[in-house]
Amino acid sequence: MTTTLSATDAEATPPPRRSTRRISWDILRVFAVFAVVVEHITHQSQINHPELGGYLFSLPLQFGASTMLVISAFFVCVTIGRHRWLWNRIARLVPAYLVAVVATYAVSRIAVTVFNGYAYADGSWLFGVPVSGTPTPYPWYLPTGHDLVGNLLMVQAWAPSFHWIDAAYWTLPVQIVAFAIAAFLFPRKWLNTRNAPVWLWSLVIVPVVLRFTVRGDDAPQWVKSVFDGLALHRVHLFGVGIAVWLWSTGRLRGWHLGVYIAAALVAQDAHAYFSDTPSTIAFGVVLLLVCAAAGGPDWDILLVRRLAPAITWLAGISFGVYLVHQELGFILARALLDVGAPPFERFAASFAMAVVLGWLLTKFVERPMHRLLTQSQAGKAGRSPASPVPSPRPISQASTVGAGPPTSGESLAAASSQSR
Repeated sequence: MTTTLSATDAEATPPPRRSTRRISWDILRVFAVFAVVVEHITHQSQINHPELGGYLFSLPLQFGASTMLVISAFFVCVTIGRHRWLWNRIARLVPAYLVAVVATYAVSRIAVTVFNGYAYADGSWLFGVPVSGTPTPYPWYLPTGHDLVGNLLMVQAWAPSFHWIDAAYWTLPVQIVAFAIAAFLFPRKWLNTRNAPVWLWSLVIVPVVLRFTVRGDDAPQWVKSVFDGLALHRVHLFGVGIAVWLWSTGRLRGWHLGVYIAAALVAQDAHAYFSDTPSTIAFGVVLLLVCAAAGGPDWDILLVRRLAPAITWLAGISFGVYLVHQELGFILARALLDVGAPPFERFAASFAMAVVLGWLLTKFVERPMHRLLTQSQAGKAGRSPASPVPSPRPISQASTVGAGPPTSGESLAAASSQSR
């Protein structure tokens, strides 16, 4: 039977919504994540494992992860007013993280057993304690079940007894804490146009003061645990993201944003005891691009338009790429080194592995688990989710770029779900 659409029905059918997705944010997301990947392959790998040195080039500038946190904070401001916002974030981030932790742990146990020539009395390579090994000038750390529990609970930074299964995971606990605080503050409207400068500047000034007065190298362990566990040396990055959003929506003057970013950069360098100023400078340059994306036109030029499908795809799997690229990349590089692979092949293989595994983690864990958890949560509330299919958009990207013009006395995030 053929069904026809009457003129009345056609008039009543709303036109398809025009996508408000901006390619500029996808470009920044891809740039930030793959800057981390390249830096870890070519620079960090030989710090953690000296035998992995000798690549054709080295990228020592560490700015990618900081950029990711700034972008994440920006889109918290854009999206926080949406229904079940915090649960949606957790459902998107945590399952993929947990799977990545377990997989990295298992692969690390196998690889380190081989690299160090370990043997186990009870044959338990997964959790056992080695009783013998082969002497090597560069032994690898064998993660333990204790480390696995600590990483699954995201408490690695709170106690020195936990070893990071993958050091790249430091951003996850930081983001989860920041999201929870944002969700707590938002309905109370504590962050409004009037007191925003106080909040923003406290995120820069207070941690620096604590760093040099309370949290020294000789501080009690509980002080170090609280400071490091809350990542107080990183909270200025969320302040920068909020400040950029305020500026992009007309709530913060340009000169104020410039002074704030400069102060945040000084704070970042101070937290590292001014030992990596080149990375801070590089991060400052990238922040100019973030401001251009937030306050300027979309970067939808001809060349970018042609590359848009690839850029959008890479942005969509960027979280997965970030979760699997470092420790698993080091292991692959070492395995290839042991069979005589030259530096270029080790670099290309590690880079390709990050993309492939990131795509698999996104496709088979992140998106389906996000869909499952958000649908089940919506079902408990007696309603259907707005969309049964999760967006390919990365977790830090919203469908809009900013909010409408500010209104008198409103909360800073109250209009965050409106497009400009």
